[in-house]
Amino acid sequence: MIEEFKKSLEKAGGKAIEIQRDEIASKIKELFGNDKKIVSYIKDCKVKNIDEKTLQSPHDLKDVDIAIVESSFGVTENGAVWCDDKDIEFRAVFFITKALVVILKKENIVENMHKAYEKIDLTSSNFGIFISGPSKTADIEQSLVIGAHGAIEHLVFIV
Repeated sequence: MIEEFKKSLEKAGGKAIEIQRDEIASKIKELFGNDKKIVSYIKDCKVKNIDEKTLQSPHDLKDVDIAIVESSFGVTENGAVWCDDKDIEFRAVFFITKALVVILKKENIVENMHKAYEKIDLTSSNFGIFISGPSKTADIEQSLVIGAHGAIEHLVFIV
């Protein structure tokens, strides 16, 4: 199911990489370099250089290059990940960052949207969203724009 998830996400413009949880920080540095502004909502991720606890409003996220969040589950059929604001104060983080890195446990990948909807729990959060690939929009002239309404890059680390 992991390979199918990767293929579906790639079709949507994103990328999934299987890594060990303790390799997250080094992989971020390898892929993006050392000079990025990073906020992480992953407790054991040491790569962040913006403390999420110091953010006073969504406007404080405007210069963030990379946001690292955790997904409750992923969906094989479309490469989507479910993200909610349970541990995130400002949901703008999903849309305002240049690159969104999502941590997904491999045992939390489901086959299709029917199974995904069974897993959604809105009692513990006020907001949830399926994200599959970077933000995309196109106009009638068939001009595709990446990143118009959200992240330009979407990367899922399967741990």
